[in-house]
Amino acid sequence: MDDPRALVSVHSLSRRSLGPSRPVKAAPAAIAAAMHPEEAFRAVLSDCLAQIAANAALVRPVHPEKGAPQHRPPHHRSAEGLHQLRVALRRLEVALGAFGREFGQDWLEELRGRAKILLGRLSPARDLDVFLSKILPGAPRLAGGDIAALRARAEIARDAAWDQAADCVASPDFTLFTGDIAALAGSQLPMTRRRRLPKSARRMLDRQVRRVKKRGKRAAGRKEGDVHRLRIALKKLRYTAEFFAPLYPPRDVKRYLKKLRDLQNHLGDLNDAANVRAVVATVLAQKGRKESDAAMGFSAGALAGWYGARTPGAIKDALKRYRKFRKAEPFWR
Repeated sequence: MDDPRALVSVHSLSRRSLGPSRPVKAAPAAIAAAMHPEEAFRAVLSDCLAQIAANAALVRPVHPEKGAPQHRPPHHRSAEGLHQLRVALRRLEVALGAFGREFGQDWLEELRGRAKILLGRLSPARDLDVFLSKILPGAPRLAGGDIAALRARAEIARDAAWDQAADCVASPDFTLFTGDIAALAGSQLPMTRRRRLPKSARRMLDRQVRRVKKRGKRAAGRKEGDVHRLRIALKKLRYTAEFFAPLYPPRDVKRYLKKLRDLQNHLGDLNDAANVRAVVATVLAQKGRKESDAAMGFSAGALAGWYGARTPGAIKDALKRYRKFRKAEPFWR
């Protein structure tokens, strides 16, 4: 987003739940090889913030009539808007980490930490959206259980999680954070003496690849935690690659990113399945009718067990895909 006035406009409108009314996906940052690395950093920040501001408007509470509770009714919720808001915060977190290390600016870690805190407040609503739309429908019919009661209890938990997400987006912490990012994106604060963006981009991308390789070696042991860390490393590599994609031949970029996204999507599905136990625990913690607890508890346990039994095979398949991806030629070399 080249014009800072457009950034301010989107940011301001989103605070009043105005502006874009549909989820907004990430767009390539307007960067070029002739740019100074600091200019590229500000361009990436601006695009991340524009995506955050646009999607925050779809999560922020609807302002009701005076005296009525402030919340976003279920039929006005945008699961995709929440997802894209989290993507935008993840992209921003990766940008702060990658550029901060390249520039030697450790203070950017404080901003990165604040982004992670906000992500943590939004995650329960996203996890329960996935649970209700994907995990439950994808499981087999469970004899002797009560899936209907489990679904009803999960919907109660999702209502609470969405209220938490809406409160997060409407909070002073969120407003202060996005304001700080907007100020940084529009500043002329000197951060590095480096002059050539392609060299900086190559160093940042190579660092991400080294992290992926390190995580990949550990993931070879097939432990869920190590595979999860590999997934996060691949996500950071993908976002960094997308930041700098405009600097390289489109065909080479497209080929590499397709392989990376396919692997990341597979690992994302695996993570959703592996996360069932934690989501089920959240669901069971919600209050409901005691007479349905036994059958619902059976369904919850059977569901977690079914997905848990599939996890080792899914991990094996994911690591096989990862080994194939390692042969992909990086487009920046």
